[in-house]
Amino acid sequence: MTINQLYDQIYSDKSTKEPDKFLGIYEPNKNLVDATLINNDKELHNKVMRLTADYAHHLTMRENYKKALPNLNKAIELFQTYPDFKDTDLFKLGFYETLLFDRAVANYYLKNLNEAKNDLKSLNTQFPENDKYKTWLSATQVYSMDNVVKTMTIIMASSVISTALFDRQDIGVFYDIILYIGAVSIIIIVTLQIIKRIRK
Repeated sequence: MTINQLYDQIYSDKSTKEPDKFLGIYEPNKNLVDATLINNDKELHNKVMRLTADYAHHLTMRENYKKALPNLNKAIELFQTYPDFKDTDLFKLGFYETLLFDRAVANYYLKNLNEAKNDLKSLNTQFPENDKYKTWLSATQVYSMDNVVKTMTIIMASSVISTALFDRQDIGVFYDIILYIGAVSIIIIVTLQIIKRIRK
């Protein structure tokens, strides 16, 4: 099968908008798409871009985030390098917006929180009226804070146990350092909990 035949087979039938139908045709031919060399062939670029973008989106809809993420990255790159989009604001292309959000969601569930925040900040900047992006960005920031709180709790607990097990005379100056670390951990935990409550 050629890339043109695969493209025609998928897009000549509206039923392939359903994820199962699309994936059933695409996945046995995925290597064909991956191995396609676009060079400077604009028509071929467009077909590979559409196939890859739809595949990535369907995987995201199926919550197969680990598999979706590399394909989302590839699809977004294909949008960014497509010649006809050179002087276009990509955020005005609905599907580019969808792919960025899909990537943010995939990164969120894969715990790549910085990457998720980057895409969500871009989307929130471009579409400040879209409450969905604000909500997801807030959730990502809260998730990040939860991870910091967990780490600080472990450090605080370790400090308490250490000071309970050892006398100041046994470990000298380290006793005061451990107390200081424990105190700082408590301050960070309380501060982050207050911020979380405000954001919720």
